[in-house]
Amino acid sequence: MKGIGWLWIFIVLVSAAACAQSPPYPNAQLLIETQELARSLSNSEVRLIDTRPPEEYRQGHIVGAVNLPALATDDLEANRQGFPLPLSWAQRLFRLAGINTSSRVVLYDDQGSRFAARVFYVLEFFGRTRVQVLNGGFKKWHSEGRPTTTDSPSVAPGDFTPAPSAAVIATSQWVNTHLTDPAVRIVDARSPAEFTGEKLLGPRGGHIPGAVNIEWTRVIEQGEIKTFLDATQLERIFAEAQVNRDRQVVTYCQMGMRAAEIYFALRLLGYGKVRVYDGSWEDWSANADLPVEK
Repeated sequence: MKGIGWLWIFIVLVSAAACAQSPPYPNAQLLIETQELARSLSNSEVRLIDTRPPEEYRQGHIVGAVNLPALATDDLEANRQGFPLPLSWAQRLFRLAGINTSSRVVLYDDQGSRFAARVFYVLEFFGRTRVQVLNGGFKKWHSEGRPTTTDSPSVAPGDFTPAPSAAVIATSQWVNTHLTDPAVRIVDARSPAEFTGEKLLGPRGGHIPGAVNIEWTRVIEQGEIKTFLDATQLERIFAEAQVNRDRQVVTYCQMGMRAAEIYFALRLLGYGKVRVYDGSWEDWSANADLPVEK
C-alpha cells in the first residue's frame, strides 16, 4: 500500500508540473531551438544567416552561416516611402546571401535577437514566409558546445524576389492619421527615459501621443542567455498594456531595430495585425508638424 501511495503522489506531482507549463506559442514555427537547428544544418533548404557585425562573425560563427549585418538604415527617404530599405538593394542583398524561393531562412545574433528580429521583419515585409529566429542566438549555441567555425562558406546566389507588403509597415502620415483611432495601439519599444523625453535622441524628446511604452528588453529573459519569455509571460505583458489582438498594433523605437523585437514577439503570439513604423522616432521627431507627448 505504501508503494501505491508513493506512486500516486508521484503521478499527481508530474501532472501538476505538466499543467504548470506554459502553453506553446501560437506561431511557434517562427522560433527555432538550438537542438532543432543542429539537426537541420545538413538540410540544403536551410539558409543560415548571422546578423551580427562582421568582426564578430569572423571570430566564430555557426557552421554554414553567412554574414548579413542587421539591416539598420539611415535612408529616411526610403522609410517615408514605406520601405525599410530600397527594393533593388534588398533583392541584391538577399540574393547574395543565397536566399531562394524554397529556402527556410534561420536568423541569429547575440543581442537578445533584436538584430535577427530586424532582418526577420524586413524579410516578412518583402514577402518571405519561411523565416525563423534562433532562440538564445549564438551565445546559447556556443554555451552548449555546438560546432562553430571561422570559415566563410561559399554560396551560390539565390533567386530572392521581393514582394513588398503595405500591411506590415506604417509611415508617419499613416500613424498621424490614426492617432485617435481606438482600433489602433501604438507601442514604443524604447527605454522609459527616451519615452518620457528625459533622454534625448533626436531633435525633440518624448513620444508619439497615445503610445504605450514596452521596452524591447521586457520580452526576453534577462540572464546571459537571452531567450524569449514563454507565451504566458508575453501575453501578460501585452494584456497589461491593452495591446489586444483585435487592434491594429504599430511598433516603433528610434530607427526600427528595437521595434522589430516587439513585432516579432507579437507575431510569435499569433497577432495578425502588426506594423512597424520604420522611420520611428528619428523620422517623427524631425518633423515639427507632428505632435509630441511627454
